[in-house]
Amino acid sequence: MADGGASSFIMLVTALLISGSVSTILINEWAKVTRVVEIEERKSSGALGVSVDFAGDPMMVGFENPAAGDDEVTVYVLNSGIYEMSTTFEFLINGVAPGTITTSITPSGTDWLPGYLLQIKASDNSLSYTDGDDASLFFVGISETVQGYTHSATMSKEVRLNEI
Repeated sequence: MADGGASSFIMLVTALLISGSVSTILINEWAKVTRVVEIEERKSSGALGVSVDFAGDPMMVGFENPAAGDDEVTVYVLNSGIYEMSTTFEFLINGVAPGTITTSITPSGTDWLPGYLLQIKASDNSLSYTDGDDASLFFVGISETVQGYTHSATMSKEVRLNEI
């Protein structure tokens, strides 16, 4: 009888030690999962404040058709988010990246802050438009670092070109 009590006690202590170590492992893994979720939430919360929009009348986008050849299209993009945007971007007209792009930021001239406009003047010798042509514009830009991450914002717009 004495043997049965001692072995039962040893089994109980062994089971408690094993369950304690298993619970420690589970708690550590749960902490890792919550850290990853927290990082993803922080990253996505920054992405919510990054956006750009077309500024102006999409039926009256100005372009110049100089006699020399290169048609120049002028587009305005608004930083409609709450974070500063970088002036690093890609811009396509009808799926084609123009050969020459010049930019300016209004009103600051340097930083593309929320509510500011990025003026894009795009020209290329392959661009050839007439008054009233429709064009598809695509813009993708990135934000300055927000909470340790950069986020992208896109804009796609069908516009009508009007010769200036």
